[in-house]
Amino acid sequence: MIEIHNFNVAHQQYKTGLIPYRLLQDQAAVMLGVCSNPHPTVANALDITDDDINWLLQQDEATADYSDFLGGNIYVCEVEDDLLQINGCDFEWAETHGGVWPNVIDMAMSWDSCEYLPESIGEPLWVIFLLCWNNAGGAIYYVPKHLWQAARVPEHIAATENAWKA
Repeated sequence: MIEIHNFNVAHQQYKTGLIPYRLLQDQAAVMLGVCSNPHPTVANALDITDDDINWLLQQDEATADYSDFLGGNIYVCEVEDDLLQINGCDFEWAETHGGVWPNVIDMAMSWDSCEYLPESIGEPLWVIFLLCWNNAGGAIYYVPKHLWQAARVPEHIAATENAWKA
């Protein structure tokens, strides 16, 4: 699993081919929204350009820990075993499993955010999982398409949509 602590690290990982540009855009959209130095708002992460990213790299927030702004680091899953680290919240499960929270493979759950990451062309290639465990938020997990079946993605998205409708 790839762990990302701040935007500069994300940019370095993009430059070395560890993460795709689309994931960098998604992180940039969030970080542009928390910068103390105003930047023109970008309504859609897909509209983030290299100029926006270069501007962001010059800001103090680019080196700030994601855990300070987002409540957790960002993780990019690479193999099926990585999915075991994406824990959700189900009190009944935890009660019957010695206080251990279920992961995305164990059962379908609702999340604060579980959605496909849109692409500018074609079908989505990534899903985001976020469960806010603290006041700042929580860790964000990007899951690539080749792991969606193992991660039970359609079930998680349906459970999340149903929970937010209620």
